[in-house]
Amino acid sequence: MIILLRQNGLILIVSLIFLILLTLLTLTAIETSTLEVKMRTNDQSRNIAFQAAESALREAEHFIISSDTVFNPVLITSGPFQGSDCIAGLCPYTSSPLCLAIDFNWLTKGRVVNAILQNSVQAPRYVIELLSHAPSSDGKSTDFIFRITARAWGMDINTVVQLQSYFSLKALNKKRIAWHEIVN
Repeated sequence: MIILLRQNGLILIVSLIFLILLTLLTLTAIETSTLEVKMRTNDQSRNIAFQAAESALREAEHFIISSDTVFNPVLITSGPFQGSDCIAGLCPYTSSPLCLAIDFNWLTKGRVVNAILQNSVQAPRYVIELLSHAPSSDGKSTDFIFRITARAWGMDINTVVQLQSYFSLKALNKKRIAWHEIVN
């Protein structure tokens, strides 16, 4: 004896619900992994920009203390910090950093760093501002204080890191004799 049972399609409905849940789970996993890749790429780009800005600060400090450059801050009246605008990354003193102004053009006024970090979209740049110069207490030397601002880009043009440091130089008889970085 054969008994025929009537099917209501319940298996089909349960299978469709299960398929929808699996699809949602897969889409969520894809979205999460895509977000993680974007975060990792952004972090890597920022790290490249930060390292490039650090190297620009160090190159600017080396530029100040190096004796083989045309840079000579001792020449106050006819030196590189005269005028009202930045020339080759050397800027006159203003109460607020020129390089933080909205209209400051880093590509034309900033000094280009010689070493280019890999994966950076363009070479980092820096500006040096002479903040003050005064005879030392003994009158035998002059103390100079500089503000160095470096700007660097990461793997895309929108990743920008800007760092700033202060640097002190003591000059005796128109020669550099001592320097140190001022820690804030």
